[in-house]
Amino acid sequence: MNIGLISPYPDIQSFGLRTLSACLKQEGHNVKIVFLLSQFWDKYEDQPLNETVDLLKDCDLIGLSVMSNFWDNSVQITERLKKDIDAPIIWGGTHPTIRPEECIERGGADIVCIGEGEETLIELASKMENGDDYSSIEGIGLKDNGETVINKTRPLTVDLDVFPFQDYDFETHYVLDGNNMDNYKYGKANDHLSKMTLDLLKKHSMGDYVTMPTRGCPFGCTFCVNDTLNKMYAGQPIIRKRSMGNLMKELKEIKKNLPYVNNIYFDDDSFILLSTEQIKEFSEEYKEHIDLPLSVTGITPSTLRKDKLTHLVDAGVQFIRMGLQSGNEAIKEDYKRNYSNKKVESSVAIINEFKEEMGPPQYDIILDNPWETDENLEETLMFLTKLPAPYRLGFYSLTFYPETELYDKAKKDGIIKDGFVHDLNDVYRKTYNGIQKTYLNRIFFLLSASMGTMSTRTMSLLLNKKVRKLKLGMVLYAILSIKYAMLSRLILEALKDLKKGEFYRLKRWFFRKIPMLRPMKGTL
Repeated sequence: MNIGLISPYPDIQSFGLRTLSACLKQEGHNVKIVFLLSQFWDKYEDQPLNETVDLLKDCDLIGLSVMSNFWDNSVQITERLKKDIDAPIIWGGTHPTIRPEECIERGGADIVCIGEGEETLIELASKMENGDDYSSIEGIGLKDNGETVINKTRPLTVDLDVFPFQDYDFETHYVLDGNNMDNYKYGKANDHLSKMTLDLLKKHSMGDYVTMPTRGCPFGCTFCVNDTLNKMYAGQPIIRKRSMGNLMKELKEIKKNLPYVNNIYFDDDSFILLSTEQIKEFSEEYKEHIDLPLSVTGITPSTLRKDKLTHLVDAGVQFIRMGLQSGNEAIKEDYKRNYSNKKVESSVAIINEFKEEMGPPQYDIILDNPWETDENLEETLMFLTKLPAPYRLGFYSLTFYPETELYDKAKKDGIIKDGFVHDLNDVYRKTYNGIQKTYLNRIFFLLSASMGTMSTRTMSLLLNKKVRKLKLGMVLYAILSIKYAMLSRLILEALKDLKKGEFYRLKRWFFRKIPMLRPMKGTL
């Protein structure tokens, strides 16, 4: 059976889609993956969509990965495919999982996959290939006699080792490629689909290999869809972990087959929850057989432990990311982030003990919360200046993702009005990187540019109401902006001179690592 899979996101990592492809290939199906690189606010030009149609015209099933913010892109792709291809189109991913009816009735999907899709897609492809009825498969939704039917959710797979590794056999992969790498714009008139090569993998991955040692999240944050998923699978083992042997086998294969990889990136929520013994086992094996810089996300003040971090740093961890969200206790309570500022300080102190062995950590902060006062934000700013430097800050504009607790609260308080149009404009088309241009938000970015070195005295001066009333705060802000940005500019220019041939990769690395430099639509 011929199957096409499409990723509309601005990167080629796509852990979920690559895993689905590997599962389907293992069952004997022919699979093509198309990476239609795009930012969600950019509409595709005709050329790449026409090329996608030509590429997938012989497919018997086409799958599309869909997140809420990529609704417009997904609808545009689906509408274009349906003009010339009769194959059913299945949407999978976060948005179809939480709003399956909407994806069928408004998005144009013929089928939706709800939850993790490996077993569901394998069964669907098998039944379609054999001409069997597939309408009752667990984990899908579809139209049946004109009515939208959502079937029972499929149970979670506990043993993650049963799944094959991600599909990086790029002979049947295609990527939307062009000359716009420096400004992150894709899908423009001069971009076209290119057959994936090792060089294109290197170009678009920036040397990173992203994988997930675990699945599931132990927390119920009110702003995150994981809380919704946890409730959907209540009573099941939400946190599932791959064996260390399975994980190491994957990394060994990647090191052998993808020689451009210069950083391994664990992008999950629960890796740090592995036992100390498991992390020690992994670290020893990783150091001996992989020996590449390692990045770990999904760390929180409540899950970080010194013994675990000691092993990871010895293995080669160079970057970690930890969610703080706010320095105000009431706001953290609203988010259900159950750790005190005292706990944050102790966790940061542990990280700081390893500042000579690894790069500056990133601490994530949520801004643009309509229930958060200026006093709350000022408290967070002052708290951050007391944390040991250096560190970077990652900023996220609070977005009310569908079916989360904060989404329901925003609806109740009239911040978001009822109706699909309001969701489309106020949620789906909102970028979580689109920070509002307020004075206090500028100060957050300034603190990040200082790498956390700004003194509490300077911060107090910037926040002083009399200084701000006299407009002197912006004058001081401007002076400090020049001071903190100058070194970054010098580094970038030096690297440009030294690495002209590969500067696009270096520049994107800096954009990812230094939030102040990252170009984001609607930001400061």
